[in-house]
Amino acid sequence: MDASHYPGGNYFDQMRIDIAASHASLDNVNVAKRSVRKPWLTNTFRLLLTGFLIRTNLWMPLVMNGLVRRWFDDFVAYWGDVLGGRPIATVSDFNALLHDYRKGQQHVDELQWAGPAKHVENWQAPQFLYQTFHNARKLALRPVIGLRLWRYVTRGSRILEYGCSLAPYYHCYRRYFSHLRCSFVLADIPNFPFHYAKYLYCRDDEVEFVTINPTMFSDPLADVPGQDSRFDVIVITEVFEHLDNPLFVAGYLLERLKPNGLFVFDYIKSEGHGLDHPNALRTREETISEVLKTTRIIHGEASNPRESVGFCIAQKVEA
Repeated sequence: MDASHYPGGNYFDQMRIDIAASHASLDNVNVAKRSVRKPWLTNTFRLLLTGFLIRTNLWMPLVMNGLVRRWFDDFVAYWGDVLGGRPIATVSDFNALLHDYRKGQQHVDELQWAGPAKHVENWQAPQFLYQTFHNARKLALRPVIGLRLWRYVTRGSRILEYGCSLAPYYHCYRRYFSHLRCSFVLADIPNFPFHYAKYLYCRDDEVEFVTINPTMFSDPLADVPGQDSRFDVIVITEVFEHLDNPLFVAGYLLERLKPNGLFVFDYIKSEGHGLDHPNALRTREETISEVLKTTRIIHGEASNPRESVGFCIAQKVEA
């Protein structure tokens, strides 16, 4: 599982990870699988306890002071055993490193987006190791995500989390809703947080990974077997604004959603800078219209495509 490094930098606050090679290495590791399924009672107790701590504003200090620390122990193991980083002793060390890496990924010049290869290359620049820190802390502070969605998910559903990053929806399922006996496909380009997601979940029997390489942009789910290529639920949140062709991806995914299936999405109206793709800004209204053409919104609001669209659950209308 050892990650590959570019020359230069160091093994603490200036890591230079070759994330493309690191993905290839991790994908070739064979590990024993086991189910993450827990009884309904266990999951419900855990969900109610977490919800209580969040509502009473106790969750954040517990996380930030290392009293709720499973997330931190997981990251420390990944940092040391896979990335080869120098030891991180406390959550304060983690936060200091997050700040250092955040400073290193600020953009001054506009990124170039000349085709799929350049698109992936932009996301693989060594400074974007920051995204792993950012997503790990975000998930620790917000472990319960899309709570309304789980009221609609039926037992045995097949779920695609597209552009998943650290897979927050699978993480939530794994911790609070595994009694539903769902299966997941986690798909993303070979970026930094997806590498960490593979490390975290590679032993889970409920998960398969799809790495979307530049040659797959025209058929991102080509590696999913035909009999498994249709889904009961598709989640694509905090993703559309980063895509080179969101209109195509929306149609492509909706074709693979079963009738009456759930399409979970949002669409932030960004300025098209940094890792937000300029074409995603240009085509956002068309993309939202494409989604609404074959679905009906059952939660959220998407009636004004000129503004940011928050968390929405849409149901595919039977043809």
